[in-house]
Amino acid sequence: MLNSHPGGLNQNAERSFATSCLDANVNNDGLHKIQVPGLDPFMASCNTNVAGAGWLVIQRRIDGGVNFFRSWSEYRDGFGDLMGNFFIGLEKLRAITAAQPNELYIHLEDFDGETRFAKYEEFAISNEAQAYALNTLGKYSGTAGDSLRMHEKMKFTTYDRDNDKDKIKNCAVALTGGWWYENCIDSNLNGVYLAGSYDETLSGRGICWEAWRGFEYSYKNVIMMIRPRLPIQS
Repeated sequence: MLNSHPGGLNQNAERSFATSCLDANVNNDGLHKIQVPGLDPFMASCNTNVAGAGWLVIQRRIDGGVNFFRSWSEYRDGFGDLMGNFFIGLEKLRAITAAQPNELYIHLEDFDGETRFAKYEEFAISNEAQAYALNTLGKYSGTAGDSLRMHEKMKFTTYDRDNDKDKIKNCAVALTGGWWYENCIDSNLNGVYLAGSYDETLSGRGICWEAWRGFEYSYKNVIMMIRPRLPIQS
């Protein structure tokens, strides 16, 4: 068995696993084992079809089959099916983004078959002691609009760990999810799978991204992915 502490790994074992999907140099979607400092090797979902090679999927929504209204410990450790609906886990996400600079890509598809994206040139979160705050969010580009900027520097909130800025309510409880809520949202990609337009009485509770289709629309498919930052082309 491999020790979870980096010092417990011999050099041969350490070299036997890629450090990212980009490092794995894969040319097809699928599961690949990677390792980052401080964690045992783990299986990761690599994606090459949505935005080019090298992307590691950290969250995916394809239907309502997995409940995303989860506890702090579940969001910390991760849940779901790597080939279906899942969240990678905040502790893995922290370790990956601490190991080297990463960029973030968010793919959205609505029920009319239209797709849009939001890309951020930097992305990193803090440790559990700092509530996995969204510490780094670089320059935005894309077609979906920037509905994550409001959440920059925000701590992660779940129904049993209220870290948002709303002084009256817990945003995770009010919006049935877990996210870097502020007061409360411009986006809620871990909200309820409400399958398209829904009533304004449920505003913000769906898988929403305000800059594209507002607070009363829940997307058909969402993929959140990270990748080590590529050298800037001159």
